[in-house]
Amino acid sequence: MDKREFAQFAMALKTYYPREQLLPNEQAITLWFNQLNDIDYKVAELALNKWVATEKWTPTIADIRAIVSTIVNGEPKQWADAWGEVIKSMQIYGFYKPREGMDVLDELTRRTVKNLGGYCYVCRAENIDVVRANFRDTYIQAQKEELKNRMIPKSMTAMIGKITSKGIAKVE
Repeated sequence: MDKREFAQFAMALKTYYPREQLLPNEQAITLWFNQLNDIDYKVAELALNKWVATEKWTPTIADIRAIVSTIVNGEPKQWADAWGEVIKSMQIYGFYKPREGMDVLDELTRRTVKNLGGYCYVCRAENIDVVRANFRDTYIQAQKEELKNRMIPKSMTAMIGKITSKGIAKVE
């Protein structure tokens, strides 16, 4: 969104929450604009409208970015649905076709299965209830991290990658 569009966005925000001290000065406006300018105006407007319709309190930048991420990427899959896909895959491909079984799973579900010890481990598990509980915990944690990463602007992710690859920010 450009500065003109952001001005409209900011005015809507102030109008929806007139009692708050939202964007009280030019510095606050610049900071908010810098954090939201990578978002398409129509999507940001929709996110704000969704927030206003469902929440009582003033949104933060992170709140807006989270709703934008959901609008752009869709609602995240529930861990139980992902687990159901693992079970279905095991029923279809079984222990003897682990590659095919893993190929039908989405990336997050595949990573979760690998973190549990792999497809064959899950297939051979004697106590599937324990594996399911571990899958749930691992999947939910990985999904939270993935959702958080989706909220970060691509330009910021690229800058972090450059810093990390150059070893500039090493902490000892």
